[in-house]
Amino acid sequence: MSEGESGQDAGAPQEAPKQDPRSGVSRRGLLARVGAAALIGAGTGLGAGEVLSPRADTAADTGTPPRLRMSGAHAPDGGPGRLQTGITGTPPAFAHVLALDLAGSGGEGGSSAADTRERAAEVLRAWTAAADRLHEEGPAAALPGAPSAGLLPASLGVTAGLGASLLAAAGLQDARPEAMAELPSFSTDALREEWCGGDLLLQVGAEDPVVAAAAVQHLLGRAGGRVRVRWSVRGFRRTAAAAEDPGATPRNLMGQIDGTNNPAPESPLLQRTVQVGRGVGPEWMAGGSYLVVRRIRMLLDDWFGEDVGHRERVIGRDLPTGAPLGQQRAGAEVDLTARDAEGRPRIPEHAHIRLASPQNNLGARMLRRGYSFDEGWRGDGTRDAGLLFMAWQADPARGFAAVQRNLADAGDALNEYTRHEGSALFAVPPAARNGGYLGQDLLEA
Repeated sequence: MSEGESGQDAGAPQEAPKQDPRSGVSRRGLLARVGAAALIGAGTGLGAGEVLSPRADTAADTGTPPRLRMSGAHAPDGGPGRLQTGITGTPPAFAHVLALDLAGSGGEGGSSAADTRERAAEVLRAWTAAADRLHEEGPAAALPGAPSAGLLPASLGVTAGLGASLLAAAGLQDARPEAMAELPSFSTDALREEWCGGDLLLQVGAEDPVVAAAAVQHLLGRAGGRVRVRWSVRGFRRTAAAAEDPGATPRNLMGQIDGTNNPAPESPLLQRTVQVGRGVGPEWMAGGSYLVVRRIRMLLDDWFGEDVGHRERVIGRDLPTGAPLGQQRAGAEVDLTARDAEGRPRIPEHAHIRLASPQNNLGARMLRRGYSFDEGWRGDGTRDAGLLFMAWQADPARGFAAVQRNLADAGDALNEYTRHEGSALFAVPPAARNGGYLGQDLLEA
């Protein structure tokens, strides 16, 4: 991204570390957790956190639809420590991601911290119960007269999370995990306030857009006037029905295969990378995960104005096959040492996959689940389309933040064609115990 477009100079002196008054966690403390990765930078673009070689504990992000019925918001065995639905497994074709603010939070209307906690508990209690029924029966059964009448649940999955602003308004600063430290600023940020932050997260995914829309309507109805939508993005991926090979990794709007070599479900790598372990931070997050959401606008006219060879050098992959340059298969090992006959690196110095690789980020990885979005054209005639990038990890400082800084500061060639305009961080607690609700251990501690 050019300096003029981002509004920030990548070479400008860094601001002094700022203390977050809500958590007592400074930016210096966050970078200290990254360790030496902060020296080379860290950041997340479209394919951040890509592993270098295929392994048994990595898998492609395919478009094959998962089973039609998924587990509910409660842990199947009634015990804590299970990831919520909608984090692992094959992502459904459609997703609606919303950030919501709790009405009356932050002291509005004289609301106290206790009032905020009670209101948040009411919302999460309602969503937990509603999600269980939606997962089992679908919105057609839960909402009489729903537009999804006659449709199956279609792999419907509901995921809920909490933002740092909610913990602050609820007087729960002491329970805020260190992993929820405010994300650092990146030199490529062009963030807009209306697409950042939020007290609560709601992610609703399904193989059918009508099912997803009906489920969102039902969940917001159950919350009543307790919440208001801060921002929302409706994402999509190619459907399995339209694919010549339903098992192939989908492409984003740039034509790039997006989602290779994610940690495989149930693998030790996924548990280490995505799931918060016991004894790491507060107990209410044990078994949960942290989500970084980035709304990344793609400059598609500029991108497709370049020839295919240039686009391949920007990414570091053959666009038709997705194979790393110099290789034959999308899943082939990325060899950063390989050189052509003239001695030049096959993967260019500023190629996206080179700067995003764990080898250049001290092993930093995350589970990437991206969705395309297309909102048409803005008033100034520019296209408003791109990628809703979602990164799941056990610690954003060691995952997203580590990779994104490297992509921003080391000159990722893809920065010229993207704009990071929205950003949010949420704590996504584990699935609720039977008879309980999501986030109960936090709100009723």
